[in-house]
Amino acid sequence: MSGEGVSDLEVKIVYKMASNRATGAHNRTIEHIASNWGFASHNEGRVKQLLEEMATDPEAPVEKYGGQRNAVRLTDMEDAKAFIKENGGELPWGLRD
Repeated sequence: MSGEGVSDLEVKIVYKMASNRATGAHNRTIEHIASNWGFASHNEGRVKQLLEEMATDPEAPVEKYGGQRNAVRLTDMEDAKAFIKENGGELPWGLRD
């Protein structure tokens, strides 16, 4: 992301969003992602904070969506794949080339 390195948790967030196909109309609330997608309970607050930050960072593949409060989605599946690869992560099984 802008000006600083990308954390492993940011890569994990994008990985989980890609695994769950959170693109297009398939947006999710920040609360839902943080509490229902397998993040450790002690990381939930940090996941929420990172999602808020990533949604306003033009280099991150996450954007706010629609009128629903705190809804986010991936900008594009290809952007998510590139983000994961560029930051040392492995792609989810269904997205590997």
